[in-house]
Amino acid sequence: MRKIFPKKNDYGEASFEELLPELARFGIKTRGRFAALMTHYRKRLMRIDSEPLDAWHERYYRAELGDQFVSDALRRQYWFAYPALVRIALELEFGDEAVTCDRFELLLKGT
Repeated sequence: MRKIFPKKNDYGEASFEELLPELARFGIKTRGRFAALMTHYRKRLMRIDSEPLDAWHERYYRAELGDQFVSDALRRQYWFAYPALVRIALELEFGDEAVTCDRFELLLKGT
């Protein structure tokens, strides 16, 4: 992932192991297929990751995630950790069938 995405998105304690069955479900079983998926959606994922927050969401995230995390994320324009970017790429490629949980839940878990 660090070859494709910024290091700032490498945070949280989630394991990539839990992503393997999700990827395999859609036929992504090799590093090459995985890299192709992530590279194909890289620019779009980076746009999604850096979208500005409205005032309500900023207040909400500060209350849930803390001022320090939100201030850093706003300053550096990132939200999603690597595993979340993988899940979003699956959603972009395979639609609603790939949705596994709420995106806010991904933020909280760093997944």
